[in-house]
Amino acid sequence: MYRKISIGLASLLAVFQLQAQSVKTLTLKEAIDLGYTNSKQLMISNAKVKEAQAKLAEAKDRALPDVGVSGTYLHINTPNISMANSGSGSSSGSGSDSPLASLASLHDIGLAQVTASMPVFNGFKIRNTKIMNDYLQQAAQYDAQTTRSQVAINTIKAVYQYYELLQSRRTIEENLKGEQQRVTEFKNLEKQGLLARNDRLKAELQANNVELALTEINNSVKVAEYNLHILLGVPDDTTIQFDTTASFDLPKQITWEESLQTGLTNRTEIKSSDLQIKASESGYKIAKADLLPTLGVSAGYANVYIPNVFTVTNALNGGLSLKYSITGAIHAKHGMHEARARYEQATAYNQMATDQVKLDVRQKFLKSQEMVDKLIINQRAIEQAQENFQISENKYKQGLMILSDYLDADVALLRAKIQYFTTRADSMIAYYELQESMGTLQ
Repeated sequence: MYRKISIGLASLLAVFQLQAQSVKTLTLKEAIDLGYTNSKQLMISNAKVKEAQAKLAEAKDRALPDVGVSGTYLHINTPNISMANSGSGSSSGSGSDSPLASLASLHDIGLAQVTASMPVFNGFKIRNTKIMNDYLQQAAQYDAQTTRSQVAINTIKAVYQYYELLQSRRTIEENLKGEQQRVTEFKNLEKQGLLARNDRLKAELQANNVELALTEINNSVKVAEYNLHILLGVPDDTTIQFDTTASFDLPKQITWEESLQTGLTNRTEIKSSDLQIKASESGYKIAKADLLPTLGVSAGYANVYIPNVFTVTNALNGGLSLKYSITGAIHAKHGMHEARARYEQATAYNQMATDQVKLDVRQKFLKSQEMVDKLIINQRAIEQAQENFQISENKYKQGLMILSDYLDADVALLRAKIQYFTTRADSMIAYYELQESMGTLQ
């Protein structure tokens, strides 16, 4: 009676635990999209793009006239005004005969004006600043695409490694059941006097080893799953499952020459460094502009009100200004040297990026080929291990093989299965890494 109640309570508790733990099934594309949404690194790259766009907008605004509106109001006390040529040597300013008599009652001054100025020529500094920031904004977008590819490949690797661990755990669990069943059979045979104690201990030792392997892989699964929770931004109590339909279909591989050319054409690091070179060229032109004079045009409108003195309305003005800074021209040489150094740095970085792309594509191409070959070999190894185990099992039952050799065949089959799942996942990772190295990972 109590046993039935306990079993019922345990069943209800298991149901509640399953309900509390949500299950999320994802395709590979959905996982990558979640990786994009949750990536802090991609958020930083996107923020840098917005910053570059703001700087470009600011550079464009500098081509517009500088328009300002100002108003001034002053209230002053009654001033004491002295004239050097007055007979008494001083005058209060309140005398009606004084030329400054009208200023004696001056208490308020008002000024309102509108001004507009615009550079006509400043060595094309505004134009080159706009061009430079346009290049930098495009470079920031390519940098964001580079980050996006890195997020995608990291998510892909996490997904396939997690799936490989799940498959390996399932294989070990199935093997452990077989090992435990063998131990049970050996115990019965030992009781009947048909099996030596030493053979039963060997079977138990192998079962213990498989159980230890299961403990280790359970821990690895938990770590991989938690890593996915962080990458994808899902709650920690979520069980993640993947729809692996068509996830292990390897497309036909292209040649090395095609892979290299595709990488040199599409890699965003090279495109970004090309734009950095162009931006540094514009930076040199901006520094060189300080050697030239500046020409500006200005216009204004003013109203002036001084009670008891005068009132000015509708005062319009306009003019040109020409300026040449000798000190600025001397300092410009230093700025030009700095700009030239930045150009040389950008050129060297572009060459480094090109070399790195070549090396990256080469390594990923060879790795992809290697994993395809390993996958074929591991498929053959499973068939061989399976046949070897069956032969060994039959020979052992017939008394033609010792137990150690039989157990070794069992372990070899387990290792072959685990190695196959590992190679299968690694082959897909190698394929996507090759796509990422060619700049075609979508």
